[in-house]
Amino acid sequence: MTRLIIGLVVLLLAIVLGIQLNHDPGYLLIAVNHWTIETTLWFAILGIILCFFLLHWLILFIQKLCHSRSNYRAWRARRRAQIAQAKTRKGLIEFSEGYWDAAKTHLIKALPDTDTPLLNYLTAARAAQEMGDSQLRDDYLREAQQSMPEARIAVELTQAQLQLANQQWEQALATLRHLQDLAPRHPYVLKLLMHLYQEVRDWPQLIALLPELKRNNIISAAEYEQLQLHAYKQAMADCIRLSQRKELDALVQSLPKAIKDSPDLMAQYCSYLIKDNQQAQAEAILRRSLRKQFNEQLIKLYGQIHVNEQQLSFAESFIKKHPNSSVLLLTLGRLCIAQHLWGKARSYFENSLALHPSPEAYAEIGALYERFGEQHEACQAFRQGLKLIDGSYFNE
Repeated sequence: MTRLIIGLVVLLLAIVLGIQLNHDPGYLLIAVNHWTIETTLWFAILGIILCFFLLHWLILFIQKLCHSRSNYRAWRARRRAQIAQAKTRKGLIEFSEGYWDAAKTHLIKALPDTDTPLLNYLTAARAAQEMGDSQLRDDYLREAQQSMPEARIAVELTQAQLQLANQQWEQALATLRHLQDLAPRHPYVLKLLMHLYQEVRDWPQLIALLPELKRNNIISAAEYEQLQLHAYKQAMADCIRLSQRKELDALVQSLPKAIKDSPDLMAQYCSYLIKDNQQAQAEAILRRSLRKQFNEQLIKLYGQIHVNEQQLSFAESFIKKHPNSSVLLLTLGRLCIAQHLWGKARSYFENSLALHPSPEAYAEIGALYERFGEQHEACQAFRQGLKLIDGSYFNE
């Protein structure tokens, strides 16, 4: 309806204008230097209007042309981005399938137009490592950090992982310590440090790291207890192997409360003391540990010490609660031998063998038979003990 009204108005104006032009066309003279233009006024007005519309259309055409070029550039950019995404996807698939060289090539080719340069560089670095090219791996990691400086921790974590996988222990340690400076409580940094110290058997450093592992819940409570015991046990073994008595004593004194009375650690420490002719100290430690908790490994060591006569009565105090412990009976027999209680020793050895035959019990009772000239019984006992050894059974 609006268009109809506008059309009628324009038509009326055209009719009025036509009548007016026919009645009085007017006159216009334009003189420039030696040039003159003569025309009717109405024709000049129409010419001006026509020029206006032509200029307007020209401007619109130029704008459309420029806009088309801009659209073309945008289209080309989108097209390049799509190609880069396709190359990235192909590279990731090839990486997952183990085609390292092809994956690296596609990931790097996609870099100029990809919106995920960090992902491309990090995956290409992993591919380079799989190809055995550590230098190229490090180059890609540097490029990754430059492409996204705010992802420094992510890049260095990847670097540490790859160095650990490549058994580059010193480089991995340097990377992880730098990461620890940047993010002291980062869970994955602490976990990688834990694995590294275990790999290089740096038990003092692992022990120093234990509080951070516990504070930040890096591993479960059960895993932590197991790791703590293992770390101290290995650290003690190193001190024993290197004959570092002072360091060993200091380590034992520093044992955390949770493992201070660990039978494994006490047995390890007392075995060293016995070999080092520190029997009195070993006896005191074993007595204290056994009072807290009976343990066959400890009671067995207790039978290898001969310090005083009170040892026998102390060991016999466990018979009531542990009458079926063959190891306890073996220890009692040995303590009786130390005090020349031959008959009692023989009884304990026989009872131990009745519960659980062992090469050690056969050796002890065989030596006792031999002492009293019972050669046949001694030979039989030694033979039975050797059979158990040959059968790959030896009760530690």
